[in-house]
Amino acid sequence: MLTEQQIKHFHTLGFLVFPQLFNQDELDTIHKEFEASMAAAYRHMPFDGTRRHWLPMMGPKTPFFANLPEDPRFCAVAEQLYGEDVFCIVSDANRYVGNTGWHPDHNADPTKDCYGVKFAFYLEPVDAESGALRLIPGSHKNPFHEDLRENLNQFGLEICDVPSYVCKSERGDVVAFDVRCWHASWGGSDDRRMCTVVYYDNPKTPEEDAAARNRASGNAGTTERFNLPDIPLYDPHWVANPTGSEKRQRWIDRMRELGFLDSV
Repeated sequence: MLTEQQIKHFHTLGFLVFPQLFNQDELDTIHKEFEASMAAAYRHMPFDGTRRHWLPMMGPKTPFFANLPEDPRFCAVAEQLYGEDVFCIVSDANRYVGNTGWHPDHNADPTKDCYGVKFAFYLEPVDAESGALRLIPGSHKNPFHEDLRENLNQFGLEICDVPSYVCKSERGDVVAFDVRCWHASWGGSDDRRMCTVVYYDNPKTPEEDAAARNRASGNAGTTERFNLPDIPLYDPHWVANPTGSEKRQRWIDRMRELGFLDSV
């Protein structure tokens, strides 16, 4: 459970670091599920280091990944940060190529986009020179967020020269950050393996509800954009909730109400 200081740190700076959250057995399982599922999903275009691969990991062949959203090490933290009615939106895997420019995942205006927390972990050690996640502290809040949107690319700075916090990471470490934070990476290899679990704040107003529905609509074509037209964004097995998890069912019901499951 988070301390009051950790909660203040997250809401003020926009992130938290959790060293060695996974043990060696878990890391071995993560590696096996990652490699097997990526190879199967992209057998039509094997990874060659020229383009990013992305894959939702919520089916019966990736049970560890599929159950991570309900792991208290993740969901209990999300609930402390955004309330017990948060809902998980994805557990996924990525193979990144090269640098990633500065960007937020979502807009800082909750009437225009939903928001929440992303947990990220790498399968190899990363640092400032090898693709570690960089975060601009406090950039999840306006007016700073919009100032960066308007001016960041006008400074003529390399990614590595923008003042930021570098989340140096060893295998087993996890970084949690507000999806509205501006973030990037620098110096990464042509196969940077990173996985995430994402939770959204439950909309509280009609404006937030509309923003979440807009996000759901935008997410609908994600698998097609990553050349996976035959893979569903939400695996029917996960949506069927075979273990009868009350928490997962609450998430599924809310996701269905907001349109995230329209294609399932």
